[in-house]
Amino acid sequence: MRTHATRIRATLTALVAMGLLALAMANAGTIAQAQTPSPTGTAAPLAACPTANQLLVAPPTAAAPTTVTTSIAPPLGNLKAATQGDRASLHLHYFIDTPPPAAGTTIPMGPSIIHTAALTQDLGALSAGAHTVYVVVGQLDHRACALRGQVSFNVGAASASATQPTSPVTPPKTGSGGLLPGAASASSWLGLATLAVAALGIAGGAVVARRRR
Repeated sequence: MRTHATRIRATLTALVAMGLLALAMANAGTIAQAQTPSPTGTAAPLAACPTANQLLVAPPTAAAPTTVTTSIAPPLGNLKAATQGDRASLHLHYFIDTPPPAAGTTIPMGPSIIHTAALTQDLGALSAGAHTVYVVVGQLDHRACALRGQVSFNVGAASASATQPTSPVTPPKTGSGGLLPGAASASSWLGLATLAVAALGIAGGAVVARRRR
């Protein structure tokens, strides 16, 4: 009996020891996991502002009097609208008669500022007269880059054909042509009198000739 009880006691002791060991190992794993920092999500960096490009802005044409065209050399392959949320993208800002902010400054929203990825942009209704448009490359968060350009033009200006001088029109002659007042009428009467005398002389000569016959 004692041998059987001793075996049972030893078995229970071994089971308790194994349980305590398993519990200790589990606690150790939990502590190690708590001490290991979990990775946190980091946002991708924004696209860097271009530094080796040139930006030119062409004025409107007669066919599109309120549309300007931007060219960038070398071309930028990551121009996208800011609404797409691509952190690796850039987009353009068209400032209508509004000087742009310095590089690194956040570009605001406004009726005279157009945020777009389009290189050809209709500026909308413009008043007649002189206008200046500035085009600035910006990052996704609308921070202005140093890459920019501008163009000035006139809206509603007279066409070249309308401003060409016309041929002078010769006015009708007036006055007496340098004669004294009344001289013109007097000379007319004198001419008529001379014609009348000549006519009488011819008629008289004809009569005399008939009588001689």
